[in-house]
Amino acid sequence: MIIDIHTHITYERFPEFSRTMLGREPFTAEVLLRRMDMEGIDRSVLLPLSSPECLDYYGVCGNQECIEAARKHPDRFTAFCYVDPRSIINYTDNGLAKLLRLYKELGCKGIGEMTASLEMDDILYQRLFFQAGEENMPIIFHFKPQGSTSYGAIDDPGLPRTEKVVAMFPKTIFLGHSPCFWNELDGNLPDEKRSSYMTGTYEKKGRLWDLFEKYPNLYGDISAGSAYHALSRDPKGYEFLEKYHPRICFGTDRFSDPNEPIPDILPYMKDGLSSGKLTRQAYEAIMSENFLRITA
Repeated sequence: MIIDIHTHITYERFPEFSRTMLGREPFTAEVLLRRMDMEGIDRSVLLPLSSPECLDYYGVCGNQECIEAARKHPDRFTAFCYVDPRSIINYTDNGLAKLLRLYKELGCKGIGEMTASLEMDDILYQRLFFQAGEENMPIIFHFKPQGSTSYGAIDDPGLPRTEKVVAMFPKTIFLGHSPCFWNELDGNLPDEKRSSYMTGTYEKKGRLWDLFEKYPNLYGDISAGSAYHALSRDPKGYEFLEKYHPRICFGTDRFSDPNEPIPDILPYMKDGLSSGKLTRQAYEAIMSENFLRITA
């Protein structure tokens, strides 16, 4: 079985957003299903993008539309929910608890993709992290470095703010994603370049090895080009996946185009299995079993 923990779908009833803002055709639930069938992916997690940093620009569906799609195709889709830590809900007694429980009742299995541009250890994020742990809802993050005009939780080289909150909230499962996170796999990558895509070979183990060793609630979402580039350029990429396979989840981060190429991470994982660089146990854990366990 293959479960993709990181996908998005665009507004089905308003294709103008994809065509106008991004210059490409919509990536609807029906398009995603066709791609899944073509690539042998059994189930996909629908992640809303509802923060003001992302809203409308990508034309990606929010909470309610993702829930609707999951209800329409319960055997193929699972919905996560997005909760912005800057919401007034986060300033009221039990507001977050009530909202997360409501989303759980509506079928949401986790939280994300988190894209609010606050420092990772901001008190508003901390309140959300605590409640996520209480409700047993894993969180998927997009990270960005200080000074970036993009979107995502803000951290510094070496991910010190992430380490702080992962230690503070051991009941909460944190799934890291994006270049800012996966470039920490490379021990020799200069600080000023850790937030960009790089090429080359790096032999020294990076910060992620230390963090995964110390914190059992830190997980990795290997979706998007950032994870593939980091893993494939590092000669110890498969070694990292094998060692920490109980805490890695397969994903693609797709929604770009109905005719996009097959995401590189999919053949990379299959090649790892066929070449013997990944055991069958590690492969199956990453491709589906870990997701089923943390969302049970």
